[in-house]
Amino acid sequence: MTKAPPAAAVGPGWCADAVRDVTGTGTLPQRVITTVPGSHQPMPDASAILPALLVAVVPSLIYLVVLNAIDRYEPEPWTILLACIGMGAVVAPLITIGIFVLAGRGATLPPAFAPGLSPDAFTAIVEEVVLGVLLILLVRFVRDEFDDVLDGVIYGAAIGAGFGAAESFLYVLGGTDMLSGETVVALVVAGLNHAFYMAVFGAILGWAQPLPTAQRWIVTILGLATAAWLHAFHDTLPLILSRVLGQPDAAVGALSRLVADLVNWLGLLTLVVVVVVAWRREALILKVHLQDEVTAGVVSEADYETITSFRGRLGREAGRLRTGGLSGTMRLHDRSAAEGELAFHKWRLTVRNRKLPPAERGDALRAQIRLLADELPGGAA
Repeated sequence: MTKAPPAAAVGPGWCADAVRDVTGTGTLPQRVITTVPGSHQPMPDASAILPALLVAVVPSLIYLVVLNAIDRYEPEPWTILLACIGMGAVVAPLITIGIFVLAGRGATLPPAFAPGLSPDAFTAIVEEVVLGVLLILLVRFVRDEFDDVLDGVIYGAAIGAGFGAAESFLYVLGGTDMLSGETVVALVVAGLNHAFYMAVFGAILGWAQPLPTAQRWIVTILGLATAAWLHAFHDTLPLILSRVLGQPDAAVGALSRLVADLVNWLGLLTLVVVVVVAWRREALILKVHLQDEVTAGVVSEADYETITSFRGRLGREAGRLRTGGLSGTMRLHDRSAAEGELAFHKWRLTVRNRKLPPAERGDALRAQIRLLADELPGGAA
């Protein structure tokens, strides 16, 4: 078995070399390391910059589109989603690497897609705590947009995906000689894992928002501990199985890795159920809080009947595209978004026990809805 490099030589380019082959063969991939003069850190491969960017950016863009689609009735501002990705991709890695240096582990960002030769929970706990604290800070700044479980899933997954993108970028930056199709898939799955861990914490954080302050902090700490445990359990489970079975090779076998990933897939399935339940709850909020707006003539009957139906809204927008062109379709889309925002604004006024949104926001949204209806050919129909 090939030995791992000395700790001093471990850097971003050694990410692949510090882990066993993901095929479970028990061999370490070999890479020729070019070091920076006067240091033990590997020199980034200039030819790997473009592949590194592609491997990091493309999955992140896909995650953004998916996350935006998840929020069906009140899409989050793109600026906040991009801020989440940026915090996960830049701020979190810098803080994490700094903690690793202080702990004597070197300036490196270990890969998440496979446990190393000596898997430990420290890396997983540090990463999740850093990401979790950043998510809490972000929520403090965008509390007007953060109310429930679905918001937490979206913001948390975005920050986690950004962190996964940073890991992928640093891994590929070390050289493309080991960048097989299987490795790319493993890196994408690693990013998905980071998104999953933070989505779990975000969901718990969102659920805790209506609670009194003391209870909210207790639930928040327990939620962060849950995310850290899931990450640590996933990374160390193959090693645990190898010791239980008395077979060292089980730590890298395909079966043990499948068992470890199964935990995350079951968690993702649970998150899907949570999202579906959140959709139904949000649809009820729309129906309840827009009913009087229909009576007042702000929201049309046609809008009210289709606002909670994705198929219905898509059909109306397709029809508007034929009669009013792209601009008409965009106005209809914007009107639906404003109606959804109005419903959630009214809901926040009834349920929040902390800072309330400005009451005049409702009047501004009603004016916007009327304006968009007047600008559409045929009015609000």
